[in-house]
Amino acid sequence: MGDTRPLATGTLRRGTVEDIASFVELGRAVVPPTYGPIDAAYAQRMLDEWWTPEVFATSLERNVHVVAERDGQVVALANLGRLTRSYRDFPDVTGEREVMWKLYVHPDHQGLGLGSRLLAEIETLVEGDELWLEVVDGNDRAVGFYEAHGFAEVERSADPHWPDDLWFRKALR
Repeated sequence: MGDTRPLATGTLRRGTVEDIASFVELGRAVVPPTYGPIDAAYAQRMLDEWWTPEVFATSLERNVHVVAERDGQVVALANLGRLTRSYRDFPDVTGEREVMWKLYVHPDHQGLGLGSRLLAEIETLVEGDELWLEVVDGNDRAVGFYEAHGFAEVERSADPHWPDDLWFRKALR
């Protein structure tokens, strides 16, 4: 991906450390309405643990971030990295895999095709022949989106304290 790629609804570009505040703001707009109905405590945990400036600083060092920008504002984010370089532990998951860790579109900008464009861009960045992602059990809208884009659920990681993680995989080649 070059520096920027124009879209009818904005611009796709690589995310940078200058975007960290926008990433945190995006999380505050997206996480509560997405995860609050599933488990409000989990939604707060996400914001507190995974949508912080410190985590994004580390993530930008380890992962590729792609953003959609409209009128100079970051309105969507996707990122890609390897499981073995994650800042989270996944004791039930083994093997190396390329994972799309985030794909989020601000609620005010959903329905414009930004999620599909970000996903397509992430797929071009995958070095191997499959892309993995995890979805929180109960996030039916995300499950439907990913299934419509060729992903299938292949694993489930149970946690007695939080919603299960559903692992999806898509063959790319």
